Order: sequence, then C-alpha cells, then structure tokens
Amino acid sequence: MALLAAVSLAACASLPVGTDGRGFEERRNLLEAVDSWEMRGRLTIDTGDRAFQGRFSWRQEASSLELVVRNPLGAGVLQVAGPRDALTVTARGETRTLVDPERELSELVGWWLPIGSLPAWLVGLPDPDFRAATEPGADGTLAAFEQRLWRAAYPAYQLADGAGGTGAVLVPRRIDLTHENLELKLTIDEWQPTSNTRSP
Repeated sequence: MALLAAVSLAACASLPVGTDGRGFEERRNLLEAVDSWEMRGRLTIDTGDRAFQGRFSWRQEASSLELVVRNPLGAGVLQVAGPRDALTVTARGETRTLVDPERELSELVGWWLPIGSLPAWLVGLPDPDFRAATEPGADGTLAAFEQRLWRAAYPAYQLADGAGGTGAVLVPRRIDLTHENLELKLTIDEWQPTSNTRSP
C-alpha cells in the first residue's frame, strides 16, 4: 500500500475498485478537502442530433474553475473560467462574462449544463448543495447517482495521489453523464491535486 501511495500521476492506472482501502465517507472527506486539482481527458458528446469528440482539461482552485474543450485537432472550442457566480466564457471567437452562469452557459451550448455541480461530479461525488439519489458500488464507491435532472454513472475508477501525504485515493476513470437525450462520456487520463490537502 505504501508503494501505491507513492504512485505519481504519470503512472496513474485503472486498478480494481476499493484498492485505496477507504470507504465512501472517508474518501468523500478527503476529496472535499483538496482545495485545488486538475484533470485532463477525452470526451464524447451526443445530443441525439449531432455528436462531438474532443479533449478537455479542468482546473479547480477553491471556488474558481477553468475548463478548456478542444477538438481532435487541438483547436480550442470552448473556454470557461472564473468563480461560479461570475464565469467568463470564450467561444466562437467571442468572450463574455455571464451574470447568471448556469442559465447563460446552458443557452450558449444549447443544452442544460449544471456547471456549478461539475467539480463534485468529476471526482465521483454528488453536489452537497442538492439532493441526490445514489446507487452504491463495490467497496465504498458510488456506481451512479441522479441529481439535478442528470444521471452520473462511474463504470471505472483509478488510483491517484491523494495530496498532502494522505496516500492514494480512488477517483473516476470513466464518467457517463446523461440528461434526456444528451450523453456525455468522459475518460479521465490524468487527475492530480495542485495544492496541499486541508484538514477535513
């Protein structure tokens, strides 16, 4: 286990669920205590009428975020940055600040996107500010939950450095998000904390 705790992000690989030795509550407390983190991966979006494949990066710093979505050739498609209540969006060559971020961003992309809940969903947790119907998985992980008209499913987890000497922690490797006819499939290639973990 000590060897697993020393695994770096570059060596992060899918391992059997539960190999961090933590139950859900302990893992949730640990992940919620990580002030800042970043992830990179691939995504597929299927709206029912059209589909898109690309790559994305997400950087979380306390209450601020930065999301960048690129097409398969590496060109930027969408960039969202700032605190949750005052996001700045760059798309189609234009930049604007959103007064009502979730509503205006959803109008911009053309479908309901609860961006304020994504920081929790991306690490395998429901948003604590909203009620959720959860489906437990093996060894203290979540298999899926329903929240804010979305379903989040976690077909695979992986071990990553938990930050601050806390040892390895399980984070999602695959995330399937669905809302009505909309499907978002995320594959997380890298996840790492970018600050020390505060005490839960």
